[in-house]
Amino acid sequence: MPRRFPSLNALKTFEAAARHLSFSNASEELNVTQAAVSRQIKLLEEDFGTPLFKRLTRSVELTEAGHRLFPALKEAFDQIEFAAHRVWDNRGNGILTISVLPTFSVKWLMPRIVEFSEKHPDIEIHLVNSIRPVDFDREDVDLAIRVGSPVPDARVSGQVRIDLEMAKRDDQLEFLPLMPDRMIAVASPGYIAEHGLVRTEAEAGSATLINMATRQHAWADFLQALGWNVARKEDGPAYGHFFMAIQAAMEGRGIALVPDVLVMDDIRSGLLAQAIPARVPSAGQYYLIGRKTAWEQKRVRTFREWLESYLPAARAEANEAGSLTP
Repeated sequence: MPRRFPSLNALKTFEAAARHLSFSNASEELNVTQAAVSRQIKLLEEDFGTPLFKRLTRSVELTEAGHRLFPALKEAFDQIEFAAHRVWDNRGNGILTISVLPTFSVKWLMPRIVEFSEKHPDIEIHLVNSIRPVDFDREDVDLAIRVGSPVPDARVSGQVRIDLEMAKRDDQLEFLPLMPDRMIAVASPGYIAEHGLVRTEAEAGSATLINMATRQHAWADFLQALGWNVARKEDGPAYGHFFMAIQAAMEGRGIALVPDVLVMDDIRSGLLAQAIPARVPSAGQYYLIGRKTAWEQKRVRTFREWLESYLPAARAEANEAGSLTP
Protein backbone atom coordinates (compact mmCIF):
# COMPACT_ATOMS: atom_id res chain seq x y z
CA MET A 1 0.00 0.00 0.00
CA PRO A 2 1.35 3.49 -0.81
CA ARG A 3 2.19 5.79 2.08
CA ARG A 4 -0.43 8.45 2.84
CA PHE A 5 0.83 11.82 4.06
CA PRO A 6 -0.73 15.23 4.47
CA SER A 7 0.81 17.97 2.31
CA LEU A 8 4.51 18.11 3.17
CA ASN A 9 4.48 21.87 2.54
CA ALA A 10 1.59 22.23 4.99
CA LEU A 11 3.43 20.10 7.55
CA LYS A 12 6.56 22.22 7.15
CA THR A 13 4.47 25.37 7.65
CA PHE A 14 2.79 23.91 10.74
CA GLU A 15 6.16 22.91 12.26
CA ALA A 16 7.53 26.45 11.84
CA ALA A 17 4.36 28.07 13.21
CA ALA A 18 4.23 25.67 16.17
CA ARG A 19 7.91 26.19 16.95
CA HIS A 20 7.51 29.97 16.99
CA LEU A 21 3.89 29.98 18.23
CA SER A 22 3.51 32.75 15.67
CA PHE A 23 2.20 32.80 12.11
CA SER A 24 4.11 36.01 11.37
CA ASN A 25 7.46 34.60 12.58
CA ALA A 26 6.82 31.43 10.57
CA SER A 27 6.16 33.53 7.47
CA GLU A 28 9.51 35.33 7.95
CA GLU A 29 11.39 32.04 8.37
CA LEU A 30 9.73 30.45 5.33
CA ASN A 31 9.94 33.65 3.28
CA VAL A 32 6.20 33.63 2.46
CA THR A 33 3.31 35.87 3.41
CA GLN A 34 1.40 35.44 6.65
CA ALA A 35 -1.72 34.75 4.58
CA ALA A 36 0.09 31.85 2.87
CA VAL A 37 0.95 30.40 6.29
CA SER A 38 -2.69 30.68 7.36
CA ARG A 39 -3.85 28.92 4.18
CA GLN A 40 -1.43 26.02 4.67
CA ILE A 41 -2.48 25.60 8.30
CA LYS A 42 -6.15 25.66 7.28
CA LEU A 43 -5.55 22.98 4.62
CA LEU A 44 -3.84 20.79 7.21
CA GLU A 45 -6.65 21.27 9.71
CA GLU A 46 -9.20 20.37 7.06
CA ASP A 47 -7.21 17.24 6.20
CA PHE A 48 -7.04 16.17 9.85
CA GLY A 49 -10.60 17.29 10.54
CA THR A 50 -9.63 19.13 13.72
CA PRO A 51 -8.12 22.50 14.71
CA LEU A 52 -4.38 22.53 15.41
CA PHE A 53 -4.18 26.09 16.75
CA LYS A 54 -6.28 28.29 19.00
CA ARG A 55 -6.38 31.70 17.32
CA LEU A 56 -6.17 34.36 20.02
CA THR A 57 -6.24 38.12 19.58
CA ARG A 58 -2.49 38.62 19.26
CA SER A 59 -1.07 35.12 19.45
CA VAL A 60 -1.77 31.46 18.77
CA GLU A 61 -1.67 28.37 20.97
CA LEU A 62 -1.55 24.70 20.08
CA THR A 63 -4.69 22.67 20.60
CA GLU A 64 -4.55 19.17 22.04
CA ALA A 65 -4.25 17.79 18.50
CA GLY A 66 -1.48 20.30 17.75
CA HIS A 67 0.42 19.24 20.87
CA ARG A 68 0.19 15.60 19.76
CA LEU A 69 1.48 16.40 16.28
CA PHE A 70 4.25 18.93 16.91
CA PRO A 71 6.94 16.99 18.88
CA ALA A 72 7.03 14.03 16.51
CA LEU A 73 6.91 16.29 13.46
CA LYS A 74 9.76 18.49 14.72
CA GLU A 75 11.88 15.43 15.42
CA ALA A 76 11.12 14.09 11.95
CA PHE A 77 12.18 17.34 10.27
CA ASP A 78 15.32 17.46 12.43
CA GLN A 79 16.18 13.94 11.30
CA ILE A 80 15.56 14.82 7.65
CA GLU A 81 17.82 17.86 7.97
CA PHE A 82 20.51 15.80 9.68
CA ALA A 83 20.33 13.06 7.03
CA ALA A 84 20.47 15.63 4.22
CA HIS A 85 23.61 17.20 5.67
CA ARG A 86 25.24 13.78 5.93
CA VAL A 87 24.59 13.24 2.22
CA TRP A 88 25.91 16.70 1.39
CA ASP A 89 28.96 15.93 3.52
CA ASN A 90 29.74 12.89 1.37
CA ARG A 91 29.73 14.95 -1.82
CA GLY A 92 33.29 16.01 -1.07
CA ASN A 93 34.63 19.41 -0.25
CA GLY A 94 33.51 22.05 -2.74
CA ILE A 95 32.56 25.61 -1.76
CA LEU A 96 32.51 26.85 1.84
CA THR A 97 30.62 30.12 2.31
CA ILE A 98 31.41 32.11 5.44
CA SER A 99 29.61 35.25 6.62
CA VAL A 100 32.17 37.48 8.36
CA LEU A 101 32.18 40.86 10.05
CA PRO A 102 33.71 43.24 7.45
CA THR A 103 36.67 44.53 9.46
CA PHE A 104 37.52 41.14 10.94
CA SER A 105 37.47 39.80 7.39
CA VAL A 106 39.79 42.49 6.02
CA LYS A 107 42.16 42.93 8.97
CA TRP A 108 42.47 39.38 10.32
CA LEU A 109 40.94 36.57 8.25
CA MET A 110 41.85 37.50 4.66
CA PRO A 111 45.61 37.83 5.31
CA ARG A 112 45.56 34.30 6.77
CA ILE A 113 43.06 32.56 4.50
CA VAL A 114 45.74 32.14 1.81
CA GLU A 115 47.42 29.54 4.00
CA PHE A 116 44.17 27.58 4.30
CA SER A 117 43.65 27.66 0.53
CA GLU A 118 47.21 26.41 -0.03
CA LYS A 119 46.67 23.52 2.39
CA HIS A 120 43.18 22.68 1.11
CA PRO A 121 42.95 23.61 -2.59
CA ASP A 122 39.83 21.42 -2.96
CA ILE A 123 37.84 23.76 -0.69
CA GLU A 124 36.90 27.08 -2.27
CA ILE A 125 36.28 29.80 0.33
CA HIS A 126 33.60 32.40 -0.36
CA LEU A 127 33.53 35.28 2.14
CA VAL A 128 30.34 37.31 2.62
CA ASN A 129 30.78 40.48 4.67
CA SER A 130 27.89 41.39 6.96
CA ILE A 131 27.21 42.77 10.45
CA ARG A 132 23.60 41.50 10.52
CA PRO A 133 22.61 38.56 12.75
CA VAL A 134 23.36 35.45 10.70
CA ASP A 135 20.21 33.48 9.82
CA PHE A 136 21.12 30.04 8.52
CA ASP A 137 17.47 29.35 7.67
CA ARG A 138 17.36 32.18 5.15
CA GLU A 139 20.99 32.73 4.09
CA ASP A 140 23.06 30.45 1.89
CA VAL A 141 26.07 30.31 4.22
CA ASP A 142 27.86 27.44 5.96
CA LEU A 143 29.56 29.31 8.79
CA ALA A 144 29.67 32.78 10.31
CA ILE A 145 32.07 34.80 12.43
CA ARG A 146 30.41 37.27 14.78
CA VAL A 147 31.19 39.09 18.01
CA GLY A 148 29.01 39.01 21.09
CA SER A 149 27.71 36.44 23.54
CA PRO A 150 25.29 33.52 23.17
CA VAL A 151 24.02 34.47 26.65
CA PRO A 152 21.62 37.46 26.61
CA ASP A 153 22.59 40.47 28.74
CA ALA A 154 26.02 39.03 29.48
CA ARG A 155 27.61 42.43 30.23
CA VAL A 156 28.89 43.14 33.71
CA SER A 157 30.32 46.31 35.22
CA GLY A 158 33.58 47.44 33.64
CA GLN A 159 32.85 45.97 30.22
CA VAL A 160 32.10 47.66 26.90
CA ARG A 161 28.66 46.89 25.53
CA ILE A 162 28.19 45.08 22.22
CA ASP A 163 25.05 46.31 20.48
CA LEU A 164 25.03 43.64 17.76
CA GLU A 165 23.00 40.43 17.77
CA MET A 166 25.03 37.46 16.57
CA ALA A 167 22.52 34.94 15.19
CA LYS A 168 18.94 33.80 14.82
CA ARG A 169 17.75 30.48 16.27
CA ASP A 170 20.60 30.13 18.78
CA ASP A 171 19.23 26.80 20.01
CA GLN A 172 20.02 25.23 16.62
CA LEU A 173 23.62 26.45 16.48
CA GLU A 174 27.13 25.59 17.62
CA PHE A 175 29.42 28.36 18.94
CA LEU A 176 33.20 28.02 18.93
CA PRO A 177 34.94 30.76 20.98
CA LEU A 178 37.77 32.25 18.95
CA MET A 179 39.35 35.19 20.76
CA PRO A 180 38.39 37.87 23.27
CA ASP A 181 37.00 41.22 22.21
CA ARG A 182 39.09 43.77 24.10
CA MET A 183 38.93 47.44 23.28
CA ILE A 184 41.98 49.67 22.91
CA ALA A 185 42.29 53.28 21.89
CA VAL A 186 44.65 53.85 18.97
CA ALA A 187 45.92 56.80 16.97
CA SER A 188 48.66 57.51 14.47
CA PRO A 189 52.18 58.06 15.88
CA GLY A 190 52.00 61.57 14.41
CA TYR A 191 48.80 62.37 16.33
CA ILE A 192 50.35 61.08 19.57
CA ALA A 193 53.56 63.04 18.95
CA GLU A 194 51.51 66.22 18.56
CA HIS A 195 48.94 65.68 21.33
CA GLY A 196 50.63 63.21 23.66
CA LEU A 197 49.26 60.08 25.31
CA VAL A 198 45.90 60.36 27.07
CA ARG A 199 46.55 59.47 30.71
CA THR A 200 43.97 61.54 32.60
CA GLU A 201 40.28 62.31 32.60
CA ALA A 202 40.97 65.90 31.56
CA GLU A 203 43.11 64.82 28.62
CA ALA A 204 40.37 62.43 27.49
CA GLY A 205 37.86 65.28 27.64
CA SER A 206 39.92 67.41 25.26
CA ALA A 207 40.91 64.63 22.82
CA THR A 208 39.25 64.07 19.45
CA LEU A 209 37.42 60.75 19.76
CA ILE A 210 36.36 58.86 16.64
CA ASN A 211 32.87 57.44 17.11
CA MET A 212 31.35 54.19 15.78
CA ALA A 213 27.72 54.00 14.69
CA THR A 214 27.54 50.26 15.44
CA ARG A 215 28.99 50.62 18.94
CA GLN A 216 27.42 53.81 20.17
CA HIS A 217 28.15 53.13 23.85
CA ALA A 218 31.76 52.05 23.38
CA TRP A 219 33.53 55.25 24.39
CA ALA A 220 31.22 55.91 27.35
CA ASP A 221 31.69 52.36 28.66
CA PHE A 222 35.45 52.41 28.05
CA LEU A 223 36.00 55.70 29.87
CA GLN A 224 33.68 54.69 32.69
CA ALA A 225 35.65 51.44 33.13
CA LEU A 226 38.76 53.60 33.63
CA GLY A 227 36.93 55.58 36.31
CA TRP A 228 36.85 58.73 34.18
CA ASN A 229 33.75 60.89 34.19
CA VAL A 230 33.94 62.24 30.64
CA ALA A 231 30.81 63.45 28.87
CA ARG A 232 30.19 61.54 25.64
CA LYS A 233 31.82 63.50 22.84
CA GLU A 234 29.94 63.90 19.56
CA ASP A 235 32.29 66.39 17.91
CA GLY A 236 34.66 63.78 16.46
CA PRO A 237 34.11 61.98 13.17
CA ALA A 238 31.76 58.96 13.13
CA TYR A 239 31.89 55.86 10.94
CA GLY A 240 29.82 52.74 10.33
CA HIS A 241 32.61 50.15 10.29
CA PHE A 242 35.78 49.62 12.27
CA PHE A 243 37.99 49.62 9.16
CA MET A 244 36.80 53.17 8.44
CA ALA A 245 37.59 54.29 11.99
CA ILE A 246 40.99 52.58 11.80
CA GLN A 247 41.81 54.34 8.53
CA ALA A 248 40.73 57.68 10.01
CA ALA A 249 43.03 57.10 12.98
CA MET A 250 45.93 56.28 10.64
CA GLU A 251 45.30 59.59 8.88
CA GLY A 252 45.63 61.47 12.19
CA ARG A 253 41.96 62.46 12.51
CA GLY A 254 41.65 61.39 16.14
CA ILE A 255 41.63 58.42 18.48
CA ALA A 256 39.71 55.29 17.47
CA LEU A 257 38.39 52.75 19.98
CA VAL A 258 38.66 49.31 18.38
CA PRO A 259 39.12 45.62 19.25
CA ASP A 260 42.82 44.87 19.73
CA VAL A 261 42.71 41.85 17.41
CA LEU A 262 41.84 44.13 14.48
CA VAL A 263 44.85 46.42 14.83
CA MET A 264 47.68 44.25 16.11
CA ASP A 265 49.35 44.12 12.69
CA ASP A 266 49.03 47.90 12.29
CA ILE A 267 50.51 48.50 15.75
CA ARG A 268 53.39 46.14 15.07
CA SER A 269 54.13 47.84 11.73
CA GLY A 270 54.08 51.31 13.28
CA LEU A 271 50.98 52.62 11.50
CA LEU A 272 49.11 52.91 14.80
CA ALA A 273 49.95 53.08 18.49
CA GLN A 274 47.97 52.96 21.70
CA ALA A 275 46.82 56.44 22.63
CA ILE A 276 45.44 55.46 26.05
CA PRO A 277 47.59 52.88 27.90
CA ALA A 278 44.68 50.62 28.92
CA ARG A 279 42.53 47.82 27.56
CA VAL A 280 38.92 47.10 28.53
CA PRO A 281 37.13 43.83 27.75
CA SER A 282 33.77 43.90 26.04
CA ALA A 283 30.70 41.87 26.97
CA GLY A 284 31.54 39.09 24.55
CA GLN A 285 34.11 37.61 22.21
CA TYR A 286 34.52 36.46 18.63
CA TYR A 287 32.79 33.20 17.72
CA LEU A 288 32.69 30.82 14.81
CA ILE A 289 29.03 29.86 14.38
CA GLY A 290 27.50 26.99 12.45
CA ARG A 291 24.47 24.72 12.30
CA LYS A 292 24.52 21.81 14.75
CA THR A 293 23.44 19.52 11.92
CA ALA A 294 26.41 20.56 9.74
CA TRP A 295 29.11 21.05 12.40
CA GLU A 296 30.86 17.80 11.46
CA GLN A 297 30.41 18.23 7.71
CA LYS A 298 33.80 17.60 6.11
CA ARG A 299 34.57 21.05 4.74
CA VAL A 300 33.14 22.73 7.86
CA ARG A 301 35.21 20.54 10.15
CA THR A 302 38.34 21.11 8.05
CA PHE A 303 38.00 24.89 8.27
CA ARG A 304 37.09 24.77 11.94
CA GLU A 305 40.14 22.67 12.82
CA TRP A 306 42.42 24.97 10.79
CA LEU A 307 40.99 28.01 12.60
CA GLU A 308 41.37 26.33 16.00
CA SER A 309 45.04 25.69 15.24
CA TYR A 310 45.48 29.46 14.85
CA LEU A 311 43.87 30.43 18.15
CA PRO A 312 46.85 30.19 20.55
CA ALA A 313 49.00 32.34 18.25
CA ALA A 314 46.14 34.80 17.62
CA ARG A 315 45.54 35.27 21.34
CA ALA A 316 49.27 35.73 21.98
CA GLU A 317 49.45 38.31 19.17
CA ALA A 318 46.50 40.21 20.66
CA ASN A 319 48.25 40.32 24.04
CA GLU A 320 51.41 41.55 22.33
CA ALA A 321 49.51 44.24 20.46
CA GLY A 322 48.12 45.58 23.69
CA SER A 323 51.61 46.04 25.10
CA LEU A 324 53.05 47.92 22.11
CA THR A 325 52.78 51.52 23.23
CA PRO A 326 54.82 54.38 21.78
